[in-house]
Amino acid sequence: MKKLLIAALLTSAGAAHADDLSVTGFATVTVGKAYSGYDGQFMDAQCPCFIGNYEHGAVYDKNEWSATRESLAGLQLKYQLTDKLSATAQAVLRASRPGKLDVDWAYLSYDVAPDTTVQVGRRRLPIYAYSDSVYIGYSLPWVRVPQDIYGWEVGAYNGVNVRHTRSFGDWAVTGTLFAGQEVTKDNIEQRKIYYGYKVDDAWKHILGGYLDVSDDVFGARLIYMQNSIDLTFRPPGEEVSSADGTRQRIIGLSGSIDYGNWLVRAEANRFMRPSLDYKSSSWTTTVGYRVGQFTPLVGYSSYKEKLTPTYTATQNDTTRFAAVRWDFRKNMDLKMQWDAVKDSSNYDFTHDAKMFSVTLDLVF
Repeated sequence: MKKLLIAALLTSAGAAHADDLSVTGFATVTVGKAYSGYDGQFMDAQCPCFIGNYEHGAVYDKNEWSATRESLAGLQLKYQLTDKLSATAQAVLRASRPGKLDVDWAYLSYDVAPDTTVQVGRRRLPIYAYSDSVYIGYSLPWVRVPQDIYGWEVGAYNGVNVRHTRSFGDWAVTGTLFAGQEVTKDNIEQRKIYYGYKVDDAWKHILGGYLDVSDDVFGARLIYMQNSIDLTFRPPGEEVSSADGTRQRIIGLSGSIDYGNWLVRAEANRFMRPSLDYKSSSWTTTVGYRVGQFTPLVGYSSYKEKLTPTYTATQNDTTRFAAVRWDFRKNMDLKMQWDAVKDSSNYDFTHDAKMFSVTLDLVF
């Protein structure tokens, strides 16, 4: 589907006038190092270790300052084919995977009514507050989104969504229904963070909806999603095995406040897989205050898995963080962030660590 959509977008480009085409881009350079924690091994990393990004397996260790874990550049193209029909594609190139282009967005949009739009193709899964802009660093108050919340191995889907928007005074209300699937071969997160070998991970029969409510000060999102999960395990030198059809439900709630110089960000979600007796809950909150070009902030995040008679290898971690953002130039910022992770998992995971990061973001 991705190849077909990209081909359609390129074909459309040939027929589009210059006024119908818009091109935007973004880039992030992040340099960081883990320190002061567990002295041992985690997968291929020499600890202390810090997971900067689960979805793409970005693990920092004590050996060196690294700029290749999270640095990236992206480009978005949009063609307005008719008054009602448009085509959008967004591709990201990551320093951790040179030469590999990740297509996060590739979809067609059709306005069936002034306030109703149907989109078909590839989009980010909307289960988080920052799902659409998670890799556009300039849009984030932090160096990175809190990974205790944004830690799942599937971040996009191929399918369809229907969006309806209404205004009520100063309030904008948008309701969206979506459906589709995502199939990943050799899932990066599963290999680099959890298993150490190839695992195919497919989220199928995705069905969900979310409601966004906002005005000039307040914003909130309520999300519900359900799907099935097929896993295929490929350990070296052993037989291939699979676990198919595991049902999953996700509930999420997020909120934001921008009042005067104050900013508040909060988010919580719960993942449930009843057949595995699995439940996880995570939450995060951030408070910041703008002082001229600078925005210092502090925050906390937590991820907990419920210990049950049949689910005992639980992952449990919390993170305290503090950061400052400097908007030193139009469309550019410089951020510094300190993180302290407390790992109390019931199996040998990353253990405790601290992390220092510096990021330069730009959009164009």
